[in-house]
Amino acid sequence: MKKSLIMMAATAALLAACSPSNDLAAMARGGYAFRPERIKIDPHKAVAHGYWDRPSGLEGEHLIVIDTQLQQAKYYIANQQVGSSTISSGKAGHGTPAGSFKILSKDEDHKSSTYGSVVDADGNTLIADYTKGQPMPEGGIYKGADMNFGMQITTTGIWMHEGYVTSAPESHGCIRLPRDMAKIFFDNTPVGTRVVIK
Repeated sequence: MKKSLIMMAATAALLAACSPSNDLAAMARGGYAFRPERIKIDPHKAVAHGYWDRPSGLEGEHLIVIDTQLQQAKYYIANQQVGSSTISSGKAGHGTPAGSFKILSKDEDHKSSTYGSVVDADGNTLIADYTKGQPMPEGGIYKGADMNFGMQITTTGIWMHEGYVTSAPESHGCIRLPRDMAKIFFDNTPVGTRVVIK
């Protein structure tokens, strides 16, 4: 019995030592080759998760808080939380900057000026994943990636927009939201709204 208990304790210690960390920030820095166990989301499937509950007549200062550790965006009006959304922020090598910012501009049908694809004159895809500056095939036409419901956060290309969301760091630095939540945030956010990223 005593030997059995010792073996069980040793097995538990070994499993604990081998289990992955749940630190999303470390994952974003490239610390893991796999996703933390607590993220129960298939990385090949987008998610649509969030809520919006703005009381009728509620007015006041708007504030969006982006938490890259929890991979969440929280929306406040007059210091009252009215919405929340899962996000995907910048992956390793393309970190999302931390700090206090403001929405500089909005564009419902924004296209990326840096990332996208290359097509021919007939619209056939020549290169599916293209970054500006890479060699361009003859006759190729750059097609910027969709960044619908885009809200510009920095002058260096960081936007909040609709995109592929897994609740883990996936983007080139932008804040991606599921389509429904991206539209709600877009429709309710005036230019000049403060955005805090931590």
